Amino acid sequence: MLTIRERLAKVSFFEVKPDCSSLSPKEKLAAIRCAEAALIMTRLYLKQVWAGNPQILDELKEREDKEGKDLLRYFLIHGSPWDGYHDDETFIPGLCDKPKWGSFYPHDITEDAWNKWLLLHPQDRKEFESNYTVIKRSARKLIAVPYSETYIEHLNEAAGHLRGAASLLPEGKLKTFLELRADAFRSNDYFESDLAWVDTDGTPIEVMIGPNETEIDGFRGLKAAFEAHIALPDKVASAELARFAPAVPVFDQILSQEFKFNPKGAAIPIEVVSDIMRGGEASFGYFFVAYNLPNDRRVHDLKGSKKVISATMMEAKFSKLTLPIAGRILPTYLQDRCTYRGRLLFVLAHELSHGMGPSTVHVDGRDMPFETAFRDLHSCLEEAKADMLGARLLDYFHSYGLIDDKALEECIVTEIASYFQVWKQGFTESHSRGHLIEYNWLVASKAIRFNETSQKLEINVDACISAMIRLSTKLLNIQVSGDYNKAKDFIEYWSEVPPKIMNILNTLSGIPIAVCPIWNLSGLK
Repeated sequence: MLTIRERLAKVSFFEVKPDCSSLSPKEKLAAIRCAEAALIMTRLYLKQVWAGNPQILDELKEREDKEGKDLLRYFLIHGSPWDGYHDDETFIPGLCDKPKWGSFYPHDITEDAWNKWLLLHPQDRKEFESNYTVIKRSARKLIAVPYSETYIEHLNEAAGHLRGAASLLPEGKLKTFLELRADAFRSNDYFESDLAWVDTDGTPIEVMIGPNETEIDGFRGLKAAFEAHIALPDKVASAELARFAPAVPVFDQILSQEFKFNPKGAAIPIEVVSDIMRGGEASFGYFFVAYNLPNDRRVHDLKGSKKVISATMMEAKFSKLTLPIAGRILPTYLQDRCTYRGRLLFVLAHELSHGMGPSTVHVDGRDMPFETAFRDLHSCLEEAKADMLGARLLDYFHSYGLIDDKALEECIVTEIASYFQVWKQGFTESHSRGHLIEYNWLVASKAIRFNETSQKLEINVDACISAMIRLSTKLLNIQVSGDYNKAKDFIEYWSEVPPKIMNILNTLSGIPIAVCPIWNLSGLK
């Protein structure tokens, strides 16, 4: 078992000190109020991961010895006493295994108990399957308690900060969103504020805050974790990527005809930003480089969704992780194809693809969201779909002259190199399992092969694109079917960890396993 010092040594820390000189005094104060709300998202998230987290955190803060300080630092990387970079093993002796479904359900709940309850109480289904309720026992009954009640003190405090930020801003899209999101924290209805968020354009700052992703719910894949992202807009970079947006509805229309779904709303805002700070799930572990929100498919159908790319995190991961890995595993003739541009374009296509495809699936006589149908498999399935459909979208961009041959090659080579960046953190996270499916599919398609003589990964870009398009079709068909068992069989078959991956990973010693930001908010003062 690794010592805490050995674990910390594998992480590359870097300071994030944004240049906030473009903000007015009032805008800086508004950003500070949003940052205060983001810290509350962190407190909420810690409770969602495990009810014992706050106590462990308080105990670590009281320790003054070197080991205690190191344990605290590592705890604040993962948001728990379990190491997400090493298969969730505990790094604090004496603790239990990580709860598979956070604190969203009774600890002893079972699949049979859940299904039996909803069979006998069908009127409870809507609230039980809501992304914004916690399931509890009360007098031997199961009940759904809204987030707005479960976390009332924290959410009221966060709402106050958002209203305070809004009061410092002129009438506009951000002010409207902050006010509506403050209302949502109290009403538990996020629909109107989700619609308003899609309209925001990063002026004067980008603010994403609320319950979004459902990955920590390993039981049903339903319950959303709180997070926040406060950032500065990069208008030049955003304008460069915006040129791709007009082609996306046409591509979505083509898909809708093949897979029999209604095309999405036309709004496809794309923002490139520099981080100010993060809170909640966004501030721990994986540290996303981009996101496509909201997740509410009703919003996708009515309006669309917004894509946000963090240049801060993407640049850090590319320079400190992906590029050194590419230097180890790729043959010389491919190394110059691992580029930041390739990473940026693939991530863009991935996020655009999250907003494509059918919104619901018909299972057991009713329409339901994908996360309800596929439960714990949804995140892995959706991430793999977004990757492979993203490659298909990039090929479409290429066919219409939006990117050239070299850029397309860079996208594919850089993406495959990035698989190993993710796998250095383990194989259980949804992106990681999705990459396993993709890698094994590409190997089976003879699009990539590990050269035993040179000990390098050879990539046939044209063959990769063809294989990725075929896999995107397979994944979309699984989603459309709504068949949980079919998805499970497919994922289990294609997500095996082949020995060659482990052999390659063993050659990557000395390269950090992850990056971790250190926030410096002095620019807001």
